[in-house]
Amino acid sequence: MKNPTLPENVANCDQEPIHALGLVQPHGALLCFDRNGALIARSENAATLLGPLPALRDALSEDHLDRCARLAIGKAMLARNESLESVECMTQSGERFDLVMHWSGDTLVVEFEQVPPDTPGASQFAMYSQRAIQRLQARQYANVADLLQETAEAIRTMTGFDRVMGYRFLGDGSGEVIAEAHRDDLPPYLHQRYPASDIPAQARRLYLLNPIRQIASVACKPVAIVPSLNPETQAPFDLSHSVLRSVSPVHIEYLKNMGVCASMSVSIIVEGKLWGLFACHHMSPYRASHAVRLSCTVLTQVVSILVSQTEARLSLSHDHRTHESAQRIMSELAHADDFGSGLVRAGPAIVGLVDCDAAFAVVDHEVLPLGGSRLVHRTELCALATHMIDTRTDTLVTDSWQRDIPALAPIPSTSGTAAGCMAVHVGGEAPVTIVWLRDELVETINWAGPPEKIIAQGPNGPRLTPRGSFEVWKQTVTGSSREWSDADQRAARELKAVLQDVALQRMREAERARTTLLATLGHDLRNPLQAINMAMLLMGRGLATSTDTAKRVEGSTRRMQSLINYILDVSRIRSGLGLGLSRQVVGLKDVIESTVEQNRLAHPGVTIRAHVTDDIGDAYIDEDRFGQALTNLISNARQHGDISHPIELKARAEGSIQVVEISNRLRERPGTSFQRLLDPFKSGSLDNTNNRGGLGLGLYIANAIIKGHDAQLDGYFDATHARVVIRLARLAEQRAA
Repeated sequence: MKNPTLPENVANCDQEPIHALGLVQPHGALLCFDRNGALIARSENAATLLGPLPALRDALSEDHLDRCARLAIGKAMLARNESLESVECMTQSGERFDLVMHWSGDTLVVEFEQVPPDTPGASQFAMYSQRAIQRLQARQYANVADLLQETAEAIRTMTGFDRVMGYRFLGDGSGEVIAEAHRDDLPPYLHQRYPASDIPAQARRLYLLNPIRQIASVACKPVAIVPSLNPETQAPFDLSHSVLRSVSPVHIEYLKNMGVCASMSVSIIVEGKLWGLFACHHMSPYRASHAVRLSCTVLTQVVSILVSQTEARLSLSHDHRTHESAQRIMSELAHADDFGSGLVRAGPAIVGLVDCDAAFAVVDHEVLPLGGSRLVHRTELCALATHMIDTRTDTLVTDSWQRDIPALAPIPSTSGTAAGCMAVHVGGEAPVTIVWLRDELVETINWAGPPEKIIAQGPNGPRLTPRGSFEVWKQTVTGSSREWSDADQRAARELKAVLQDVALQRMREAERARTTLLATLGHDLRNPLQAINMAMLLMGRGLATSTDTAKRVEGSTRRMQSLINYILDVSRIRSGLGLGLSRQVVGLKDVIESTVEQNRLAHPGVTIRAHVTDDIGDAYIDEDRFGQALTNLISNARQHGDISHPIELKARAEGSIQVVEISNRLRERPGTSFQRLLDPFKSGSLDNTNNRGGLGLGLYIANAIIKGHDAQLDGYFDATHARVVIRLARLAEQRAA
């Protein structure tokens, strides 16, 4: 979109036909020949620099140029499909020229470029370039910036420019200086960012076609080509591959405003695309010879390959780290009681997967901060998760929230509102959405150096300065973030795959749980129902008294009620409803001793010893449920331990913690961990030889009750004993919490 406040020629600089300006730089001369060898155009200074030339439409003769030049041009006429080599020739006055040729359609463009005085031979630069290439190839660089830094230093040594910068293009078209070698008295430009408009599209196209470009002096007056139009096509001559092509007035003004008098650029091309360039600046008129430029071109071609290799190696390393992080995240989620707690524990790893400013998880409309920001904007994040569900979007990537999802309220950030968002969504019983956010690009930009020192203005106004172009650019990128890289998006996809795997596993476990519960209920309820039916049948036949029948029915009914209570408890725990604790302040010693006494009466053949210190104090608990947990733990010790030895229950205060410990002698040490024993559907839960009538749910329910009291249940085994420990915060700490 055109900016009405800018001059017309500045606003339209990206449409300027810089390849067909019809002008050349004055330090050389240009000749154009048709396919038959006739001269059809020449620069106005050609006769002055080269001596006598044929008239237009005439061919070269022995009176024109030197023999070396005529032979090279004649050879080029016979080899249109071959690459044309440059040669050095001399004029009749003895001045040295580099002769450079290329075909542009049916026109042979021949350029004579003056060789700067005292220029060493081409072999010297070729040798230096070879040594630099060997040094670069011998190292493995930690990042691309280090590679470009060493190359920038080598190019500055080889060329003599005052400043050489390694410049990388970014996804939004802007660029950043990531390496720099410069004269000590010059201000640094390292890490400065430049908008895409500073190198317009047609300039980038030419950087691809012609990988090296030199401007000898911004103050020189360009020389016209005569005639200005190709007589065969009636169009301006295409100078895309020309080494003498003159420069856009807009670019000249930009360089003047920066205080630059001469420049050279060498393209870094990776996989056929313009990746970046080396920009060389000089504070006075300056020219690098054709031999120097060729050496720089060869060096940069090797650097382009090394850039590709380095990026591929770093990408592979990043993917490896992403995979390792994904495995850690999966482990956290697999061992967590629920998705939410697992995601919080895995938060640092999730944040580290991508380059972001903040990250959140939305789990069934519950918002959890994962890192980068502790501010939770529930309404906006839940709206985003709902949007992804409604639109059936499992992956959302945008660097401009207001452009791509304007219907949703933006999410606040520490710098205003988040401009970029990447999110992945996984459905299921508890839908999960992971959201990574980025701040506005204008907030995260790094403008290094002192741009206020280079704000001179020319006739086209302040736009053509680094600071001026940056200010204009800020207006165009407001509301946008830096782009999400391919590596970021691959990491997000890998996390989504992890979440899908875990969600699927949980769905399988839930289905297995339901199936097991139903099978267990059917299996275990059948026996008491059969007992009731048999008791009633015997009484009906007069084979049993009503008293005996009542006792049998009562016992079977208690067994059925116990089974149903267990199933209901497990169902509430698995569904996330919890056990509905009703907590109050009670004396913990009384609860423990009462529970132990009940278990002694229920199992008179088992010795249960209790040692509760008087300083144990009160506790904020659900008395019935806590007693149920203790009963389950005592029952577990009785069923799986050696009851010829007593079961020991000890309770004491340890600082801010109340500790309840149940220990018993083992018949044999379990072959699995205590945490595995808490699984209600572990192998061998049903029909266990030590607990024929049990469901294998006692430890699972006890653990849920203990956790419901914000306490911790741990188990330890040695060769002869098992020890289960409850750690409960004392009343004062519970109230504070």
